[in-house]
Amino acid sequence: MSFNQRIFNWIHTNNLIYNCCWEDPACDRKLLQLDENSRILMLTSAGCNALDYLNENVEQIHCVDLNFRQNAVLDLKCALFRNGDHELLWDFFGKGFKKDAGKIYTTKLAPYLHPDSKQFWDKKIHYFEGGTFRRTFYFRGASGFLAWIMTRYLNFRPGLRKEVDQLLKSHDIMEQGEIFDCIRPKLFSFPMTALMNKISVLSLAGVPKSQFQLVSSNGKVTTSAYLSECLERNFSNNPGADNYFYQVYFNGSYSKESCPEYLKPENFGRIRHQIDKITFSTESINNYLRNHDSRFSHFNLLDNMDWLVQNEPEILDEQWDLIRTKSTEGARVLFRSAAADHNFLPTSVSRYFRFNNNTSDIVINDRVGMYRYTGLAEKIS
Repeated sequence: MSFNQRIFNWIHTNNLIYNCCWEDPACDRKLLQLDENSRILMLTSAGCNALDYLNENVEQIHCVDLNFRQNAVLDLKCALFRNGDHELLWDFFGKGFKKDAGKIYTTKLAPYLHPDSKQFWDKKIHYFEGGTFRRTFYFRGASGFLAWIMTRYLNFRPGLRKEVDQLLKSHDIMEQGEIFDCIRPKLFSFPMTALMNKISVLSLAGVPKSQFQLVSSNGKVTTSAYLSECLERNFSNNPGADNYFYQVYFNGSYSKESCPEYLKPENFGRIRHQIDKITFSTESINNYLRNHDSRFSHFNLLDNMDWLVQNEPEILDEQWDLIRTKSTEGARVLFRSAAADHNFLPTSVSRYFRFNNNTSDIVINDRVGMYRYTGLAEKIS
């Protein structure tokens, strides 16, 4: 095993990775076409998007993740809904900071948690109590640490910080293009590109070597060049003022004007009423499908297949076979990839699934925009 692989494995075995979801649920909902009959199997990540999908009054959502810490984040969010206080939810996951979070957790939230989640938060609830350096939850975990490094860099360059703030407050696409053209060479200066191109650093963002190789396979593009291209495309099509994904990592918190749907007060009662529709388990997608008879109408696999394609292709084969056998007629499968298209998938997939190639008008408005390809497959047999 290589040194970089050992680093990646250590980070992902011993740490919370994602403190928020890095996929746009507004885009997801349009692609998946969710309704009251939807039964969804998805990867947990940080649980934001599972909560978001409840706004469509779906029938069931089951989340799986190999990292119990990711499920613990979702479970804490569910506990905050069950507690019934929107302002407390906002303090924890809108601001990412709550004075006396530990005391509040013990009396109001811990009783709602699953045992594994409680064991995690008993030790880590201080993530919400701030600190000398990492002052909010969104600077915690591996991805949060990477965001914290970026904010430190910007704070040492106040001129650049001001320009980034302007970009993320802009409602004008043309203005954004001008701002991004100005800040691109500063954001992608030599020290930053050197960091971005290191696999060990990318591991903090949950990028495995196999995904890094998919990025670089197309004309040997560097990761920094790929990120630059993604950001340019994103801010050429979507208002920065509406982009809470980048705002939270540059600011350490959301604003009430720009935040996920699950944090908005007008959605609190609706989600709380349906919170028991969400269940979760700490295991792989394959293991869950192998051991349960449930059939699902929708699957959201995130970028899971980029992890499997080079390291465990036999598991990727099995995954699609299990999805075929444990899905309803016309089931939709959504995934994202650093690959240019879906041709990296097992050849057998095309016998049972049809890929929708008419999604560009939806995908162009994906406010994350960090994947080269967004795949949508529909079961045909």
